[in-house]
Amino acid sequence: MTFDISQFSKLRLIVIGDVMLDEYHWCKVQRISPEAPVPICQVERTTHVPGGASNVANNIHCLGATAYLLGVIGQDSSGDKLINACREFGLATDGLIQETSRPTILKSRVVAHHQHVIRLDREETSDLSDALIGRLKHTFDRLLPLCDGVVISDYLKGTLTPSLLSHIISHAKTAGKPIVVDPKGKNYTKYSGATVLTPNFLEFETAIMPKLADTEPHILEAALGLISQLHLSGLVITRSEKGMSVVTSGGQKTDIATVARQVFDITGAGDTVISLLALGLSFGLDLDTAARLANTGAGIVVGKVGTSTINIDELKQSLNTL
Repeated sequence: MTFDISQFSKLRLIVIGDVMLDEYHWCKVQRISPEAPVPICQVERTTHVPGGASNVANNIHCLGATAYLLGVIGQDSSGDKLINACREFGLATDGLIQETSRPTILKSRVVAHHQHVIRLDREETSDLSDALIGRLKHTFDRLLPLCDGVVISDYLKGTLTPSLLSHIISHAKTAGKPIVVDPKGKNYTKYSGATVLTPNFLEFETAIMPKLADTEPHILEAALGLISQLHLSGLVITRSEKGMSVVTSGGQKTDIATVARQVFDITGAGDTVISLLALGLSFGLDLDTAARLANTGAGIVVGKVGTSTINIDELKQSLNTL
């Protein structure tokens, strides 16, 4: 890779999707509860970081680019904590709508001695109201001419309705901006017209029901069918210890080996992949090169505990050792 990743600082991307707060209770365990066979976790500190779509925006920001984050959060204490967390990282929060009718999506994790003990979720997953969708569309349309690319971060929490997705993809495509989607669910037709989708292997299997035999020719055949059906430029399928497979509309499949040295936590690795992939494509890199860059970034972030990001210096150092 001979391009200068410092040039990412010139890029501006819209990130739209399900915004959430990631909360971590860092604990120590010294005994088992007398009430039930469970550990007693003594909380030593609690931290809050942007999660979901806001973690994607934070990854982009930490890599030197500008991220315009669009989403809906609650008018509650978790919403206030999320806004404060975003601001601590330097993320703009102008595109976040605080709404009284639904809570902020909250993922609370208990971590004892670097071991993930339990996760508690609070969320409302019904579709956003037409009024909220209209406000997101208006903000998106205002920002699109200023941006180099669009990232859609879907966690099936009700933000990305078919109406909103159709609006985002059609307008961004008309404007000639790359559209990178982290997809969820069984029905991928809602992403039709996007540039690239980044499912993990299980999500890919779910989308191309019935499930595949795990052979490379079958994977290529199914991927090309999905690309043709959805009018995509390509798919980047993340495959855990197998790295990732890049399939292009031209019929080419490239397998990229994982670069993780030591895995502590996969939380947020997909957000790092989609962030770097979107930055690479917005910078003008071809899909294969952008995917290799994203794979390198994912290898760094899984070596950290909790929802994490990488910065430009870490990425440069890792690229220099390849």
